[in-house]
Amino acid sequence: MDTTFRWILDSGGAGRGAWQGGVLYEFMRRCRPSGALPRTVMGASVGAYAAADVATGTEETVIKGWRHWGTLESPARGGNRFRALLQSSIRYVMAARELEAVFDADPPRRLLIFTTRVRRRDSRPFGRADRLRLFLKAATRKLPGAWKYLPGGYAEDPVVFALHPPPEIRSETVRPLTRENYHRVIETSCLIPVAMGDPVTPAELGQGGYPGDAGAVFIDGGYTLKMPFGRFRSDPAFAPLARWAAADRTLVFCCDPKGALWETSSRLHRFDREPEARRALRERRLLVISPDHEIEAGFLCRDNATALRTFERGREQARRLLQSDDVLAFLRG
Repeated sequence: MDTTFRWILDSGGAGRGAWQGGVLYEFMRRCRPSGALPRTVMGASVGAYAAADVATGTEETVIKGWRHWGTLESPARGGNRFRALLQSSIRYVMAARELEAVFDADPPRRLLIFTTRVRRRDSRPFGRADRLRLFLKAATRKLPGAWKYLPGGYAEDPVVFALHPPPEIRSETVRPLTRENYHRVIETSCLIPVAMGDPVTPAELGQGGYPGDAGAVFIDGGYTLKMPFGRFRSDPAFAPLARWAAADRTLVFCCDPKGALWETSSRLHRFDREPEARRALRERRLLVISPDHEIEAGFLCRDNATALRTFERGREQARRLLQSDDVLAFLRG
């Protein structure tokens, strides 16, 4: 049976990202020889970082990043050390050989990286107070609904950067991922204002020709598109992209210990509670992998030893999963 796969990689900061990296490493080792690597791979935040790894087609790219996490650093705008670490890691992992594997693959893999475009509705310049409000929105995401900080006055739009998108799906919300903007798009997808410094401007992404970009900045993709199921199903702006990125089976590497597929990082809507998701799970069209243990490394972890221990725990869990009948049946299609 010929089955196409797509992998969706969740956000979760550096700590859960290290766990995700360990799981991905083992799954890629198993899937690559059998031809079960995904045709389409997508993610936001650390999931975007991981999606770029998967798009190279080799698990060595995954381990390359986490072996050196925290050991490489270069100056970052605003002096933010975690931002500097992220920038240097992206450029180290996605060097010339990896870029060639991504952009020149035959057949090409469909890589989707989620970002969020934010602008003030009153058209005033985006300033320090705005950055603080968006940081507080991220900081309160785990609180009960009434306690979440959800500031008004902003237009927040998901913008997906896609590798080699056909002309008919390109739009203000679906833009090409290029060699020139590749590193910066991955960085932007991870960027929580204040915690990681200043947002990215359209000009820094090689953008600015779209009407909605005037006065806008780009930040972490999880603000608007952590899990794309709802948008892909109901938003006409994403219908062509959804058809292009469709696959027979979807594997989600979910960083939430409860396996919750939150639509955005604000945690207002869970896809896994919907009948459609439960049916897909029963029919083995959807598989969700989530941590089965407490993650040691924290959200902004910069310590190499801690990140590597977390990575290895992910590998251990993946090896157990890859011996289970359910996972093997899913991968066999």
